[in-house]
Amino acid sequence: MTDMRTEEEQIEAIKKWWQENGKQTVVALVVVLGGWFGYQGYESNQRATGEAASAVYQQVLTLQNSESEEDKGQRQVLLDQLQNEYGSTVYAQFAGLFKAKDAMDAGDLAAAATQLEAVKANTSDDALRHLATVRLARVYVAQEKFDDALALLDTDNAAAFSAEYFETKGDALRAKGDVDAARDAYSQAYVEAQRIGANNPVLKMKLDDLAVAN
Repeated sequence: MTDMRTEEEQIEAIKKWWQENGKQTVVALVVVLGGWFGYQGYESNQRATGEAASAVYQQVLTLQNSESEEDKGQRQVLLDQLQNEYGSTVYAQFAGLFKAKDAMDAGDLAAAATQLEAVKANTSDDALRHLATVRLARVYVAQEKFDDALALLDTDNAAAFSAEYFETKGDALRAKGDVDAARDAYSQAYVEAQRIGANNPVLKMKLDDLAVAN
């Protein structure tokens, strides 16, 4: 009888607890499971978006070296698609770099600067940001915005890109007429290039030109 009473008491206690807490427990479980499934859905969607963007980007690369006007037009359409439909992916930033190069090749420095400024501002990838920074500084030099280029290079640097930063800084200083500072910048760029095992004959020529001139 004691065991039976104990079991009955346990059952009654469970019933009472369920009446008092059961609803809240179900709600909490639904919230937790809903959040988990929602996260899984988000992850799945992000993965699908990335894969779709990658497929478009591969098409861009396939058309990259084509001289056909039709292919060039199709490539532009694909770049627009990457930026407009897949703006949350890294491929949209790649599209910006491609568009900047196209604009530079066409002599449209303003359009190139706009694309690179957008990549620099929007990318979460450090390597892409530094690449965009160096290229943007070079555009500024071409636009004769030497102080803007120098300010950009002084506020954003990274060891992996030091050679490019110092070389571009040298270009800006040389264009401004500050030959001594340009030589120092090129020398630093040369040291950094050797440090990472990079062979840059153009940089060596720039450095030699200043050495000969002085």
